[in-house]
Amino acid sequence: MISTDSDISADPIAIRQELALKEPVDISSSAFQRFVIRLSERLDLDIPREDYPQLATVGGCFDYIDRNR
Repeated sequence: MISTDSDISADPIAIRQELALKEPVDISSSAFQRFVIRLSERLDLDIPREDYPQLATVGGCFDYIDRNR
């Protein structure tokens, strides 16, 4: 079954924080790197490469941002 925009009704508040960004969502390594770079630019936050594993889940992103802003 192909998902269309009308099928998607994700509530951002309801997204599980333990949701992994790479495997289940099927984000390639290069797409994940672009995600981290854009996150860094949007939040004006320096994110060194060694911290990337901390951003592997939605909750990890929230925690990282809270700790480093």
